[in-house]
Amino acid sequence: MPTQHKYRPQKLALAIAFALAFTEFAQAQEPVTEPAPPTNKSAQTLIKELDAFAKTATSHSIKNTEDWGKLELGDVDEVVRVLTPQAFNGVLEGGAGENLLQLEATKGGTLGESRQFQRLDVKKGTWTLTGSGDFSTGALVRAKAALNNEGHIAGDAWVQGSLSNSGSIDGRVDIYEQATFSGRGSVGALNVMGHMLVNKAQGAPKIKGDMALAETAVLSYEVHPDGSSETIKVDGTARLGNATLKVVGVGNDFPQTSEYTIIEASKVEGEFGHVESNLAFMDAKADSKEKTVVLTYSRNKVPFKVFAPDKSAENFIDSLEELETAHTEQSPSQPPNAAVTALLGARTTTAPWIIEILTGDSNANLAKTTLNSVTPVSASMLSAMRQLDSAGNSDNQNNAPRLAAGSKDNGRVWLQALGHGGKLDRDFQDLKYSTEGLVLGADWGIGEHWHLGMIGGKSSTRMDSRQLDGDLDSWHLGAYALRQSGPVALRLGATFSNHDGSTKREVSFYRFSDRPKGRYDANTQQAFAEVGYNLGRGNVGFEPFASVGYQRYQRDSFTEKGGAAALKVHGQSNENLNSTFGLRLAQINGLDNGMQLTPRFSAGWKHTYGELDSYTRQRLVTGGRDYTVYGAPLDRDSLLIDAGLDLRVSANNTLGVSLNGEAGGDGRSYGVTGQWRMAF
Repeated sequence: MPTQHKYRPQKLALAIAFALAFTEFAQAQEPVTEPAPPTNKSAQTLIKELDAFAKTATSHSIKNTEDWGKLELGDVDEVVRVLTPQAFNGVLEGGAGENLLQLEATKGGTLGESRQFQRLDVKKGTWTLTGSGDFSTGALVRAKAALNNEGHIAGDAWVQGSLSNSGSIDGRVDIYEQATFSGRGSVGALNVMGHMLVNKAQGAPKIKGDMALAETAVLSYEVHPDGSSETIKVDGTARLGNATLKVVGVGNDFPQTSEYTIIEASKVEGEFGHVESNLAFMDAKADSKEKTVVLTYSRNKVPFKVFAPDKSAENFIDSLEELETAHTEQSPSQPPNAAVTALLGARTTTAPWIIEILTGDSNANLAKTTLNSVTPVSASMLSAMRQLDSAGNSDNQNNAPRLAAGSKDNGRVWLQALGHGGKLDRDFQDLKYSTEGLVLGADWGIGEHWHLGMIGGKSSTRMDSRQLDGDLDSWHLGAYALRQSGPVALRLGATFSNHDGSTKREVSFYRFSDRPKGRYDANTQQAFAEVGYNLGRGNVGFEPFASVGYQRYQRDSFTEKGGAAALKVHGQSNENLNSTFGLRLAQINGLDNGMQLTPRFSAGWKHTYGELDSYTRQRLVTGGRDYTVYGAPLDRDSLLIDAGLDLRVSANNTLGVSLNGEAGGDGRSYGVTGQWRMAF
């Protein structure tokens, strides 16, 4: 026997108002030539009616798990407000009246089986619906809420927030502006004014009736380089309505042309008004046919060089575009260069970065990094010579006294530990390096004014940047000479260093990954001549100085081992002259225990002559012509600072430590050195 419902007059009036509010949605499902999507006013009207119903209906609140068991619904209009994310394991039974279920927990939750609830109102949070069938009138998802439907909704759905449908919705689904719809589930009909997502993870919807896209609608459609994509199935008519198709390419290695079926329907009307793509070098075109909409991807006319971030990248692109032209015009049957194919999958936002890492311009920085790593070796010789003087020369009696043990008739051995580091500045990356090593030296007094010495050493340098990691093992030999005549000192030195280097680059984006590795041999030569004049008196040294220097770097060619991104790097050589003008200060302080403590400081201005650019020639191993890449240039002018402290612990032994640095426009370096000297 059917249940007889009893309604108070005000409840009957509200029921009539709801019926009128939903009439336009029921009418919109009737087949017409051009169905108009719902307006924001209709959504607001629906919300007002639901809120009005919730205020007048008998209200129940679920705040915790225990409240589910206390819930008893009768034959009057009732609203159940769920304020907890804790799920109910049983079946939520509605009464004989008109019933509304409101989900209001901010953190969201899961809603299982329910019966005799005509409406669902998702007000807050992200909720998952798993019930097998309820809400015969429909479900509303408000602007700041989200619903994941894994079950069955018997009525319509109106979405202002987000709806992901992997289950089924019997009625029509209206997606308002600013709202989002996705999922591989089925719907009775679909009307989209907002955003619709179709991708591999969420799938494409199955529509039993018609699908209508408004002009404000955006369909984000994911495609893959292997030709796979999802297809929207429409049993009725698909009306495109001049909507926007936003193609999202995922992966790399896109072929020169490819096709994807976006929509299959009984009938297709209209076309997409705009087609957008996130791939920088591919054009997307949507072709509307009688029953399908097909997306065609093909190489556009945008040159790679448009996205080249610097001159090195432009040179690299020039060589690649020649390869691309040769493939498409001369021998299209041959597979294209892998680097060109990888670039075709580049996004507009990431294309400059991808081109940069494929260019491999970090190889051009090997020269400057190596030269900076051997600078402390020459500095070690200069430091050793500055500790010598001609105590036996009567012209020097009133000038600064001896800074180290030893005299014209004996010699010294000294050991210096190196700790040196720095950074080369680049527009897109910084290369950092650090050097550790030891230098062993010995010198002897030759005649009244001369000291001669030799050095040998070993150092290791570590290079690190976003694109390149490297190691450099170096061996050093050198000779130096000092002539001290009164306050005038002439210091000469030369070094030869041999280097064994290795590099590792990471070229990785999307599904493309390569780890090229290289090994190379290099050598450097340095020479300098310095003149100083000591103006000091007593225990204070005050020495203006001037010097000229020469540096040369030579590296053999090498070929990286790797895949499509591996490079053949040609040999490189650089040489330059420089001059330095500065001032040194020192003061010897006698201690009560017989030791001597000498603080010292020097500052200088260094100027480099000639060409400053550091560059090399290279090409892809897999093909292409040679191109030039540029590294951080040498600094035209830089400031040199050195501050140290020497402690003479006995007549024959001295310990020293110093901090030094060099700063210019395109690089900075710094170091710590410790020295032990013993006279014999």
